[in-house]
Amino acid sequence: MARRMARSGLLTRTLVTGCVLTLAVGGCSGTKKAATPPSPPTGVSTIAAGQNTTTVPEAKGVRTSAGLRKKVEYKDKVTVSIAAIKSAKVKDIGPGTIKGEVITIFTVHFANASGQPLNLNQVKVSAVYGPHKDSATRTYYGNLNDFYGTVATGQARSASYAFTVPAAGYKAVTLSVQLDSKHPVTTFAGSLH
Repeated sequence: MARRMARSGLLTRTLVTGCVLTLAVGGCSGTKKAATPPSPPTGVSTIAAGQNTTTVPEAKGVRTSAGLRKKVEYKDKVTVSIAAIKSAKVKDIGPGTIKGEVITIFTVHFANASGQPLNLNQVKVSAVYGPHKDSATRTYYGNLNDFYGTVATGQARSASYAFTVPAAGYKAVTLSVQLDSKHPVTTFAGSLH
């Protein structure tokens, strides 16, 4: 009788262990779904050529020195410029924002006069300010998004990038725009008023 109970206990433990292993392996295996490419970010991230609008309705234009208004043309006939610079007071809390702080919104514009589509998926924009070139904090207040996608030959696209730049740093502001590894980093330097 004792032998039969021992065998029964061993059989029960074996069955339980087998079930646990089956569930564990079954949960870890199977076919993986193909990764779906991410959809473009929501919100209005691009504006048509010639328009100087942002998705922050209360933003107001800022006067700038000539260095921030230049247009730069790369060897392949792609141009980059800052279409508009505006400021706005943050009215609510969001990613990278503090209610009441003032943000500066730079609308970067690319025009494609090259003979092929222009890929904007690698664009990086950063800003520094003041005599010590302190890094400006990036904010997505107002649902501003990065560049994405491609621009056909003869077309243009803009996107707005917001940073916290304190008024004390307005005398020396530098915006750096990197299109991709094939194009040099473009810097726009000047002052805001």
